[in-house]
Amino acid sequence: MKPNKILIPFTVAMLALTVANVVNHLDADRASSPDPNVGGSTNTVPSQSSAGRSLLNESKSLIVTGVSSRIPIAEDYKLISAVPWDLKEISRLFRDAGAERSCELLDVGADVVQPLLDAIPNIAGPLGRRCAFSIRLQVGKELGEGLPSVTRGIIEDYLKSHQLTIQPTFYYNEQAKLILSPVIRAAFVRIDVPEQASPAESMIATSIRELRTLGTYWNDTATFTPTDCRTLVLGFRYTLDVEGVAAKPNAQREFELVFLHLLPEATLQNPKLAVFATSDARTQFHLLEESNPDTVEQLAAITADVRFADSKMMGMYPETPVVTKVRHRALLSIPAELVQSQIEGLAGKGPTGGFSGVLDELYARAMGTAISSAASLSETEPVNALEATPGPIEPTPNETGDPGRR
Repeated sequence: MKPNKILIPFTVAMLALTVANVVNHLDADRASSPDPNVGGSTNTVPSQSSAGRSLLNESKSLIVTGVSSRIPIAEDYKLISAVPWDLKEISRLFRDAGAERSCELLDVGADVVQPLLDAIPNIAGPLGRRCAFSIRLQVGKELGEGLPSVTRGIIEDYLKSHQLTIQPTFYYNEQAKLILSPVIRAAFVRIDVPEQASPAESMIATSIRELRTLGTYWNDTATFTPTDCRTLVLGFRYTLDVEGVAAKPNAQREFELVFLHLLPEATLQNPKLAVFATSDARTQFHLLEESNPDTVEQLAAITADVRFADSKMMGMYPETPVVTKVRHRALLSIPAELVQSQIEGLAGKGPTGGFSGVLDELYARAMGTAISSAASLSETEPVNALEATPGPIEPTPNETGDPGRR
């Protein structure tokens, strides 16, 4: 049995937040061209000390660890004045984003966690990349019954031993103001060797590019600068199970959104993010549990069950993974329509207005009212943080089960 025939379906499906991308050409063996900004096999970690640093040497070190020395400029950002809830709109933005705004895998041997660099006074420069959230895949109990026992064992062992960690990158300008870059990286990690990015075949690199930076939320008429970027809007495309004729499951392409939101208290020393994500075809909205970006011990914030829509050789080669159930480690879970109503009610401008202002409010309320209860949850169970919270949001019970039942 060729290893890539077993590994491709699972790693492909680990893409996204309800995380699964159909691989339509599993037999293709396209070699990925390395991005000059993506890491190499060197394990060098930039020193945190500013004393005696060579900018040239630092740039080389950053390049081989997955961060470009090029400072983002305003033209690097696609500005979005409204959240693309509609399928047609998100499809258009996803198509427009193209390969140049797709997520890239770190190369084998790159450090998964890097210390942030010190800012040099009066000079713009890179800070580094940080872990934002991780994704895990598993085969549902009822979904793997048709697989041969040997095949199922290989699949389960593989899925348990790997995950993807999504990582944004940060910079600072000459005035020492924080910049959230639109460039997103992903580390493919073996759980027992989490310090360095693990080997991934070429199809994985192709698949991770289905997670794309759609743009930056900006609803002001003022001139945008990179330091105004507070909310990156990411989109990912995957295959979703929906109920078809005679209650038979059918697969269809779907999109979800991820929001990397820079919090008001973020600093150069601690560029703190909150991560929000949609599920159930963008009808549910979640604030993911926080993780410590300084440690390699990353709990999966998103876990997805999959079935395999096709197979070869009497089931020995399962193919075409399809998402059937998604679980979030969530501090808050509410219907997306309530978030939309909040955006309409908060019509402020600038980095703190509109959608970014709503995210600030939701994060503050969740941390103030639900942090203690969230700590007692199991790994994959969401919590409705606003269930007993007075205010304009009155959520209904959230169910992150079969995405086809809405």
